[in-house]
Amino acid sequence: MSQNAEDTVPNSETGSERAAILQPGAGGSVSGSGGKRARRTRLPLSCGECRGKKLSCDRNLPCQRCIRAGRPEKCSFGVGARPQPAPHNPSLAQTQHHTDDDNSQVYELQAQISQLKALLSTANSRSGSSAMGKLDLGHGTPDSARTLLPDEAPPTTETAKISRPKENGSHCPYRQQHVLFQFLDEMPQLFPFVKETADECFRPRGVSLKKIKHTKSASELDAASLESMLPPRDVADALVSFYLDHFEHVHRLVHVPTFKREYANFWSPGSARHPAVSALILSMMSTAASASTNPSGTSSVASTYRTMPPQWIYVCEKWIAQQSTKGHGLVYYQVSCLIYLAKRMNNIKKKRFWNETGSLIQNAVMDMLHFDPPSTESPYTREMKRRIWAVLRELELQNSFEYGLPTLLHNLESSTAAPSNIDDNDFDQSSKSLPSPQPASRYTRASYQSLSARSWSFRLEISRRLFSTGIPKVLDIDHLMRFTYELTHALDSLTPWTAEGTGRTESGKTHSLLASAFLQFQLKACILAIHRPYLKRGDVRFNSLSEVICYHTSRDVLVLNRKLAEMEIQSLTLIREDFLLGALTLARISIQPKDAMIDTMSVVMANVESTLDLLEQCLPLAEDRYLACLYGEPQCPLTMGAAIMLLKVHMGKDSPQTARYSFGQRFLGLYYRHFAREQIPPPTQQALTPSEPFVDH
Repeated sequence: MSQNAEDTVPNSETGSERAAILQPGAGGSVSGSGGKRARRTRLPLSCGECRGKKLSCDRNLPCQRCIRAGRPEKCSFGVGARPQPAPHNPSLAQTQHHTDDDNSQVYELQAQISQLKALLSTANSRSGSSAMGKLDLGHGTPDSARTLLPDEAPPTTETAKISRPKENGSHCPYRQQHVLFQFLDEMPQLFPFVKETADECFRPRGVSLKKIKHTKSASELDAASLESMLPPRDVADALVSFYLDHFEHVHRLVHVPTFKREYANFWSPGSARHPAVSALILSMMSTAASASTNPSGTSSVASTYRTMPPQWIYVCEKWIAQQSTKGHGLVYYQVSCLIYLAKRMNNIKKKRFWNETGSLIQNAVMDMLHFDPPSTESPYTREMKRRIWAVLRELELQNSFEYGLPTLLHNLESSTAAPSNIDDNDFDQSSKSLPSPQPASRYTRASYQSLSARSWSFRLEISRRLFSTGIPKVLDIDHLMRFTYELTHALDSLTPWTAEGTGRTESGKTHSLLASAFLQFQLKACILAIHRPYLKRGDVRFNSLSEVICYHTSRDVLVLNRKLAEMEIQSLTLIREDFLLGALTLARISIQPKDAMIDTMSVVMANVESTLDLLEQCLPLAEDRYLACLYGEPQCPLTMGAAIMLLKVHMGKDSPQTARYSFGQRFLGLYYRHFAREQIPPPTQQALTPSEPFVDH
């Protein structure tokens, strides 16, 4: 019994696809001799060029491989690698040629249409300002970037194709529970706004919204030694000095005077160079590389070394993997923590942050760091172990709040004492006993760790109640009020260091402000975590008090970041997500559906203008973070800029079309500035190899 022709076509095929399959020469013709229909092949999913070369295809028309090969006109999805026109149909080739020409003009027409729509909406807006003013690419945009904007885009590996994270892979905990991805559900307008802008402004120009990935082959780095990756002495001095002057005032990992002696001896001519010291130096430089470069791209370090952190991190991780698992010394944890911080600063493998700190905690438990060191060890070793354990548990707890996932610390009993508030110059490896701790009003490098330990117990309890089951919970009202009081009291009890306590120096004020900011950030992150489920208006859990608390907390986070930026140390906050969390929380609260009964008493609605001003003042900080990190993701300025534009639309200041156009043009300017900074060749091997003799500084 013969089978109907329509029954052999897959259900997902459209009518036009069925007609294409049934055309002569497409594999679906009727055999003239036997009268039987030949078996038709399925509609191919890859273009003919990629299928013929047996390469993957992104299934766009034209696809990226054909575009990069310079043959977009040959990209087609007909059945057969290179279909030839039938002899009896000479017009088929001409028709195919015209089709390819039309497809090549689609993206140009889309871009022109989107710009015309924006110009028309701008002309009808109430402001009456010239729409051409919206074309400004932002301050500091290179001329080369401006010439690229109207007609062409820089070569990229992938266009700005955006899809919701849950569509890409709902199995990934990072996408399901990370504190920033939750805003896609809490602000339902955010994702459609970004996607529409990308379709109108980014995708026609081939702009990629994915971060750059390190492309140096692993085989080349496997053959490299730690010492061969060291830069010249002046570059190492600048980066190591920056790390010691800034990061060591928050996360205490090394004893500064002892390390400086080892560092000077390391560069001495003829001295033995231990791989552990090389790994320590490279990991410090990896952490400081992006933070020491300002957004303009100038610093005391050659700009070419901004491309080196991924390679430095790789060789240091290779050294860590070669260490014995029987017992880890201090240098193992020092390098491991520095590598983790370097990944944070350079935005490398961010989906593995929770796994990496959890692995470090497990190793520390195996080495008994969670128990106070015995008295048989030297005072120096005991204090350094306490500092390292304090760093490990703070990084692990931070990831618990950011990812909404449990930690081994929830069920771990620890007896390790808090680090003492003592300066490094007051003790060393030869000390028989530790000096008496300084009062809390006296600032030292260990002040952050000493004061952070005071709030550790209830911060850990909050994390346990929220995330111990792996699924974020909601606190009841009684616990909500209790923890709010404890967190507020802890914030109020933070000691403001006086001029006498900081040594009356500008550097002392800068360091004390940095430590104070991190103490406030970790407490305010807890406040936002417990009150966030109570923010949605119309929900049975909505609490107006939570709205006010989150509003003021988020404002404080942004104001504090702006103050750090004025002192040029805001880039160090890259190791935390508080800045974007505060900005999106503030925007979310301000875009809530209007409620006459709530709005009459709402502080949020009464100060919505000042909220918009604050967000616009802080947007350049998000852009600077993206520019400072060569391997940074554009999501921070992208989502923050979109939230600001949504707030303007909510307030009636802009129409949706005008907001999308303005937002798109501003981000394009930022993207081209970042692209211009990417065109820096990496240093040569000769530049990486230090020259002899070394000059002591």
